Amino acid sequence: MKKNIIIIICIILSSISVKAQYRWEFNYFALELSMNHNFAGAPDTLLNRFVNIGEGNIAVYPAQNIQYTPGYNFGLQFHHDFDNDKIGLVFGVNYSSYGTSALFYSADKAIELKETNRISCLGIPVLLKFGHQIYNNQGYFFVGGQFNLNLKLITSQKLKGNSKTVKKAQDKECYNSFSTPIFVGFNYKLFNMKFSIMPQNFLKKDYEIVIGDKVNKQKIKPYECQPKTLFYINTGFIIPISQWTTNRSYILSKIF
Repeated sequence: MKKNIIIIICIILSSISVKAQYRWEFNYFALELSMNHNFAGAPDTLLNRFVNIGEGNIAVYPAQNIQYTPGYNFGLQFHHDFDNDKIGLVFGVNYSSYGTSALFYSADKAIELKETNRISCLGIPVLLKFGHQIYNNQGYFFVGGQFNLNLKLITSQKLKGNSKTVKKAQDKECYNSFSTPIFVGFNYKLFNMKFSIMPQNFLKKDYEIVIGDKVNKQKIKPYECQPKTLFYINTGFIIPISQWTTNRSYILSKIF
């Protein structure tokens, strides 16, 4: 439902912006379609991580390697370029998915578990862009930040040798209600690339769960050793909904 609302808002604003281009030369909307890439290492230490294999809870420990986790990002931006065509401001709204993964082994290496935590969020980015003829060339550098309202956390677990991936929607108590990544990057024509740092992990490090039966109950913090800070690379396309784009495409010029 939330995704559909965002899509409808983007379509309405896009249609409005097409007409607005005849009045605004350096004020325009743009579509954002991109991928988030996370290359996360293993948690520093993990002494209380367990996996249930049907025969009880087995302790597992992080493997010292790098795990790649993709995500996505789509939304709508509003660009205000100043008359000198060298500096501008960008505001927007988007729907994003960020993830982080880790690999775990049992002490005898008989059990291998890959776990991925993926957060979905509604984001409001604000950035400053600068360069030479930033509108005419669509070439610029930018710095900025984003406020993410975290909506849903999905944990995926897959055991080696088992083709089935178990997915579970987590309680709101186990993740932070918002996060604030900051970033730097550059744009050239339609291609966009940025480097983001999320100072606070979206997982709550002090979140507790109880495992075991009535006799052997134990409280653990499953995210206690997750890294405090996350790093992401984002690659994608920023497509101006303006005469800049239609002038470069015969088909688009006929549509708009």
